[in-house]
Amino acid sequence: MLPTKSNPGDDPDEGGNQTDERATATPSESAPPTAAPGWYATPEGGQRYWDGSVWLDIPVPPSTGAIVRAPRPLLARRTRWLIVASVTLVVLLAAGGLAWKASSDAAATKAAAEVAAELKAEQEADAKRIEDNKRATEKREAAEEQAELESRNASVDDIEAGVKKMAEGHASDGVIDGPIIDVTCSPVDGGSLDDIAEQTTVFSCFASNKDNGDGTMSGYSYNATMNWTTGQFTYGLGEP
Repeated sequence: MLPTKSNPGDDPDEGGNQTDERATATPSESAPPTAAPGWYATPEGGQRYWDGSVWLDIPVPPSTGAIVRAPRPLLARRTRWLIVASVTLVVLLAAGGLAWKASSDAAATKAAAEVAAELKAEQEADAKRIEDNKRATEKREAAEEQAELESRNASVDDIEAGVKKMAEGHASDGVIDGPIIDVTCSPVDGGSLDDIAEQTTVFSCFASNKDNGDGTMSGYSYNATMNWTTGQFTYGLGEP
């Protein structure tokens, strides 16, 4: 049998107060205890509203005879709080993720900048080292070239001394007239003492034996050939 709402004066409790049977009522067979809130048919052929826990005596809305279900109640406060908390947590996690990503990106950018700075410093150091080595090489080569030029000029002095000694011997032997006053030797055939890449230089030498008094000298021609690689030379009477 369907439970009904009690009227004032029925079944008073020990304190003289009336009780509401809706607090303990159970649904009929057409609305089991697990039924959703809504309008259900009664054995008398009417309809009654079940709110999910008790029957309510409220007017039946106009209908075509079909069971009319009331709109579902709003979500319970606890459910709403759970949803709000979940959304808040998602937002916080998203914000935290963005913050972490920003921090990670900043750290990566800083690390990349440090690597680039180190690489630049290494490149600059390498460039400076190369430039220093280049200057040192140029300085050493210039010193070596100067030393070679001085050595070649000194060798010409040796050639002239050798030719003069030969000419004096020739004069003593009567091959030429003496005395031998001086000997000078100069490169010929395009040779140059300044070209240190030249391996062999041919010289034309003049052994003077008479001062003509007009700024000229008379004498005899000699020749000499210098091998700069071995540092040895040959010489003889006559043109090269």
